[in-house]
Amino acid sequence: MKIPRYGKLSARLRELGLSQTDLAYALRLSPGAISQRMQGNTAWNIEEMYRTMELCRISPEEMHIYFPDPATQRGRRSA
Repeated sequence: MKIPRYGKLSARLRELGLSQTDLAYALRLSPGAISQRMQGNTAWNIEEMYRTMELCRISPEEMHIYFPDPATQRGRRSA
């Protein structure tokens, strides 16, 4: 089973009652662009990450939890 790279971010959005469409609107991106980022197919830029963190009330110290380093995610498998 594949571990979602942005599963923590998805959970935080749900916790706040927000959808990916809400996030897309806030970032002025299409819902498809957000979907590509959430799936790890397109990289988040730093401005998008900080705007998302502000919207989701995530502290900068927690950035690594919600936006893990893609290099550490390659080849990762669940047990």
